[in-house]
Amino acid sequence: MIQKELGDQTKEDLKNYFQDRDYMVVAVPKGEPARVYVVKATRAVETARRVHNLSPGATVALGRALVGALLLTSLVKHATDQKVLLKIEGDGPIGTIYAEADGKGRVRGFVENSQVETFTKVSDGRKKFDVSKIVGSKGTLTVVKELRMGTPYTSVVPLVSGEIAQDLAYYFAQSEQIPSAVGIGVLVGEDGSVKHAGGFLVQTLGGISDRVVDLLERRVRELPPVTELMEKGSRPEDIAVAILKDLDPQLIGLKEVEYYCPCDEDVAKSSLLLLTEEELEEVFEKGPAEVVCRFCGRVYRFSKEEVLNKEKP
Repeated sequence: MIQKELGDQTKEDLKNYFQDRDYMVVAVPKGEPARVYVVKATRAVETARRVHNLSPGATVALGRALVGALLLTSLVKHATDQKVLLKIEGDGPIGTIYAEADGKGRVRGFVENSQVETFTKVSDGRKKFDVSKIVGSKGTLTVVKELRMGTPYTSVVPLVSGEIAQDLAYYFAQSEQIPSAVGIGVLVGEDGSVKHAGGFLVQTLGGISDRVVDLLERRVRELPPVTELMEKGSRPEDIAVAILKDLDPQLIGLKEVEYYCPCDEDVAKSSLLLLTEEELEEVFEKGPAEVVCRFCGRVYRFSKEEVLNKEKP
């Protein structure tokens, strides 16, 4: 973690080091109990698109979920293996959306249907993806916090819009009792690749003044879409400053973000060892066992001898 005011030199250093990297910043107003998280996840979402061969509509939906999972890491300790799992089960054509992220900024995810129709709508005079139709407005949003301290904490809330950002804001208010504003965006180019992906989370805590609450609410309402800001060159620290303008913003945290899957041969083999002897025999009747990671698409193949000659854990 780093802690310093957002001076010109700090912003220039960040711009140079993170020119092509994904990262998240955390900023607070001086003297007021509020916090702002802003994340750039363009490369991470583009990696997910390529790994899963996503259609444009699926890219936007999963991309929003991945950004949302990264914003949810506000609930876990920085730079740790504690993680947050986000599952969205709507009645839209994409089916279940799954994303998880840890305190180190590592994120991964997948969708049930990678090739969905691209629904669009006109908003503010522009044609945009209609994520609520892709995800569905009826269903549930589940958040699981794995804090490595025993049983994970699980909370389930109904979907309120299917737009994901609004659903996450509802989750924070209902399950965490933290008034929050969430903005998430994914911009896809004509070739289907991800041009920009990012989001912000603004939270007010107990004891904050009414004046600052009103100011932050107005700033969030007036803020252009995240991808529009990124298209114009704004970076996470710039967006944080824009939200906290006139409140003496201070940068207190920063971490790199990447699409990362920790699966390996041992993990894949362990999944086979959960089967009974009879089930394994049935699998090997067709040849070598094949395990495909749903998060990264890696394929692991095992012979009968490799698996059955090993003791089950």
